[in-house]
Amino acid sequence: MKKMFKFKTFFLGLSLCISSGAFASGTIVGNGGDPIFAFMRATRDSMVDTVKLIVTQPAIAKEFCILKNLSTEQIEFCRKFFFEVAPQILRLSQGQGQIPFVLREEPLHVLGPDGKPMIVSARTELGPAGAIEIHRDSVKTMAPSQVLFLIVHEFEHKVLFEGRSVTDNEVMSPFASGRDLLDAVASAVVAVAKKKGMVGSQFGIRDIFQCIASSGATQFGAQLLSSRLFQSEDLMSYETSVGRNPTDGSIFFREDFETVIRLKFTIVEPNNCGEADPRRQTIVQVLRSQAGLGKNQSEQVLSEVRLDKNPMCPQADSSLSISYKDLKFSCNYFGSEGTTAL
Repeated sequence: MKKMFKFKTFFLGLSLCISSGAFASGTIVGNGGDPIFAFMRATRDSMVDTVKLIVTQPAIAKEFCILKNLSTEQIEFCRKFFFEVAPQILRLSQGQGQIPFVLREEPLHVLGPDGKPMIVSARTELGPAGAIEIHRDSVKTMAPSQVLFLIVHEFEHKVLFEGRSVTDNEVMSPFASGRDLLDAVASAVVAVAKKKGMVGSQFGIRDIFQCIASSGATQFGAQLLSSRLFQSEDLMSYETSVGRNPTDGSIFFREDFETVIRLKFTIVEPNNCGEADPRRQTIVQVLRSQAGLGKNQSEQVLSEVRLDKNPMCPQADSSLSISYKDLKFSCNYFGSEGTTAL
């Protein structure tokens, strides 16, 4: 007699570095994009959410720029500057006209207070035109709050205050320099973001897969989220999976009260979709396992497919499929999003 299966889906959208709380999501980046772009976009979203909160919540606006190291006169000037430029920051951070980010491998230099070149983590030309350049090696190990401080400072160079752009080295009384003013405002934004949960302690990337399970004429679908696990400090090698970790999404058929037939796949990427590499692989399996996601549950491999591809890479087939008897699972890579996890 043919065994009947009931379809169930389960997914967890939490990043690996979240135990509780919230996160800020970034723009979808598809097909193996550099993770630093995802981090920068997620941080920009944190900046936008924080600026909106400051300008729309009177209680928060009243306390803005009250920092221990600022005098009363500096606090007032900090507030005056921010509330004049905040609408411009929001306009330049959203929509089709948003300022783009550009990653640079080579060191970035600007003129320091002494007129000599100094190395910086980011730079941009004054005014609303032009990208914000990011030195990749400088930001890849920064905390989200540090990256937030960095991009707020750079966006402050893109706006006009009293009809002109503010440079780092000019005197902006009561501040000794424009840099001191911009850093004070950036520090105040970060303080609000941290207090209100708009930015956390670690970055993460969630990979998104659209999956379908079918049995005969019956078909069900789900969008599953997986937290990417980086294997190296340069963020070029990583693993991502569905149905492997408790925080992964999962899609399954219930076989009986105690067991399920479920999909599991693991993608191993050695060089961020660079040149061909024998270590690149995707292992797709159909498993029989105990119901639930217990850490030490037993598993039986019913079907397995090994592929020498990463469906998340450009030009690669984005689909994965596997069958067991009359059950079929198929997934397509949809995209990835950066998070600033709490």
